[in-house]
Amino acid sequence: MSQYALAGGGKGKERLNLLSEVMFPSTSQLLRGVGLAPGMRCLDLGCGGGHVTRYMAGIVGDAGMVVGIDRDGEILELARRDVDASGLGNVELRCADVLAIEEEGVYDLVYARFLLAHLSDPAKCVGAMLKACKPGGLIVIEDIECAASFCYPRSPAYERYVELYQQVLRRLGGNADIGPEIPGMLRRAGATGVQVNVVQPAHLEGPGKYMAPVTMRGVSGAVVAQGLASQEEVERIAAELELAAADPETMISLPRIFQVWGRKPS
Repeated sequence: MSQYALAGGGKGKERLNLLSEVMFPSTSQLLRGVGLAPGMRCLDLGCGGGHVTRYMAGIVGDAGMVVGIDRDGEILELARRDVDASGLGNVELRCADVLAIEEEGVYDLVYARFLLAHLSDPAKCVGAMLKACKPGGLIVIEDIECAASFCYPRSPAYERYVELYQQVLRRLGGNADIGPEIPGMLRRAGATGVQVNVVQPAHLEGPGKYMAPVTMRGVSGAVVAQGLASQEEVERIAAELELAAADPETMISLPRIFQVWGRKPS
């Protein structure tokens, strides 16, 4: 696994809380659409703050189970507090490398959101997802094409933010534009009935507009450490992005998001 570019811990959890709020409409529609149902046993790889884990647990109910795996122990501890507060008894959170999973034929649905873009060997992860699925089970992936991000009217700060995000993921072994590659990756791993849907949230108001400055700050440590920009530059970019987010005439998007799913052969 490559080095994760975004800050973790408490600050990382705050960013993930915002991301979950922004992504909830499209992710929940995807999971309902592919067939998430009561009684299922599910795996959420790279679960982060556990937001999707908890959503799935609410759908599968007491007859089902959701396991969330992430390697950031501090974020997982915060996620456990959220699980406890929600009263869900059908969630298990594990601190582990997602590529280290060895379970085979256990889950009805295996899911990952915004994980593959950070991996040096995403195909290996897709293979592990397929292996962990029961025969006939679902593999569901959401990931990004950062190059398709936009801000209107045009913002040099936004364009520099997108460029830096692409560069730092590439420098650390990931790929911020992996989205279009995922359907072929899933087919090559052996999945059948592979389908794709593309969504791109864009906002004139509300929390979605602030994903750009929050993400810029979240990735700033890695950007500076890799020598891609100075701390002064990343702070200036983040400040300009916040001004753009506060402007009601400015529209800001998230990256283009590829929603891909298929089944393990029966």
